[in-house]
Amino acid sequence: MVAPASPEEAPHISALRRAAEGGFRFRPLPGPPGAEITALYAERHGLGIVETIAVRDIGEAVATRTRACDYPTGDPLWQRIGAVADVVLELLDLPAHDQPGAPVRCHRPTTALWLPGDLC
Repeated sequence: MVAPASPEEAPHISALRRAAEGGFRFRPLPGPPGAEITALYAERHGLGIVETIAVRDIGEAVATRTRACDYPTGDPLWQRIGAVADVVLELLDLPAHDQPGAPVRCHRPTTALWLPGDLC
């Protein structure tokens, strides 16, 4: 039986559920052999883009939108780092890739936090 989410965890779990309902496919990222899971990673592919979410804990997550032709090594069109609920909801609220207001220029990814490629 799974314990219910604490009040602190609830908004983050809700954001991850919303992402899963929106088409993100999640998988655990294991640490070194014999270690526990170190992160949760998700991808969603759309017309011309790939969006990703990587989570280490509720306060440490990164979300990106990258052009499909640049994925996985190119610079993202959009990236946020922070708490799970914040970055996931910002990503889900972005306009569709071909709509007004959608990010269109690539930016160098920040190195302030580990990136999903560091774990894969």
